[in-house]
Amino acid sequence: MNYKIFTEPFGNLISSKAREIIAEINAQPDEYFNSIPIVEFSKYLESKYSLDDFPSFIWEEIEMEIGETEVYGRDFPPTFDISNPNEKFKRKLVEYNIPINGNVGLLRFSPTNRYSTNGMYGTLEIRNNALNVQFIDIYNEPEKIDSDFDRTKNAIVGKLNVVKGEYDNFHKELPKFIDTEIKKRIQKINHTNDYKSKFKYPVKKKDVPTAFESPRIVKKRKISPKPVGAGNTVTNQKFITDEDYMHILGLLQDCGNNWEHHPELYKDKGEEALRDQLIFVLAPNIEGVVAGEAYNKKGKTDISIKHESTNLFIGECKIWKGPKGFVETIDQILGYLTWRDSKAAIMMFVPNQEISVVRKATEESAKGHPNFVRVLDVINKGWTNYRFHIENDPGTYITLAVQLYHLPEL
Repeated sequence: MNYKIFTEPFGNLISSKAREIIAEINAQPDEYFNSIPIVEFSKYLESKYSLDDFPSFIWEEIEMEIGETEVYGRDFPPTFDISNPNEKFKRKLVEYNIPINGNVGLLRFSPTNRYSTNGMYGTLEIRNNALNVQFIDIYNEPEKIDSDFDRTKNAIVGKLNVVKGEYDNFHKELPKFIDTEIKKRIQKINHTNDYKSKFKYPVKKKDVPTAFESPRIVKKRKISPKPVGAGNTVTNQKFITDEDYMHILGLLQDCGNNWEHHPELYKDKGEEALRDQLIFVLAPNIEGVVAGEAYNKKGKTDISIKHESTNLFIGECKIWKGPKGFVETIDQILGYLTWRDSKAAIMMFVPNQEISVVRKATEESAKGHPNFVRVLDVINKGWTNYRFHIENDPGTYITLAVQLYHLPEL
């Protein structure tokens, strides 16, 4: 999908979101607000109406294309003496392509109070998750084109920073706005109930469900590996951000929790079938999930995200068969990941009745591994994030999450 950038004030998007939130709150039956925790409904609305990742340009990965185009004489500046305005002249067409991370759709919004596009030169268009900036070199002066591009870049960065401020403020104010609107609705319900209570005859009840459930939103998320390095350093190495990593792990954990509450989903299933269920959960919710080489019947990793030929995320699914097998899985992962900031996960299916014994064994085995560095986070009793270094390189680290799913009927 191709479209121009900075064509609509960001305030229009905020107003639209506000109207949608109010409409959804008002669309719920009165009984809804007595049947579920209001906090859950509020969190649901916050998740549903929050905006996707704010876009950012990867300026260090600019690629140029130089071709030719034809320009009518009438389109030349007045300084050119063109006798025939319908005559066509060949000129160089210079294009800059800048990759974009995040939600590119947000780039169509400009600062609400600074709607002008002054300072930007050339033709700007979003194409396939990249910004395309075109210049026609009328004067045959490459230095001028480069200068115009730099000024355009600075103008874009400036405007984007202002929009980012509005974006951040929207998310800061969103919970308060939702809570206020829910309170308004509840207040209205209370006034109505108070009015009804003043009649001596019972008011006919509406035919509504006896139970309500707070819906849950899992937004599809694009995993966009970021370049390793800082400043103007150009590098081909990539890593997955901690935020994306935790989002992946959260989806996996939700699937494991679902199994634990509904044994019929995993009963009589093997390791491969359970792995496939995890992939089916990830695939519709994350852009960039790659079913690994084992899933493609090449006999290696279960779930992976790659940049070119390098693994950035590895997920290994195993049935717990003791500490020895667990350590072998860690060794296997350390063999797959080679770059700094690579990330991995072990999803351990535990058929044992006493999950606490297995939990203690995984902790002791992880800490006893020769490549163990430290514990990063204990998210809950069945999920711990560790730091390891790769084989023969104590200065290159990976992050490894270990999640235990208690499946005693496996």
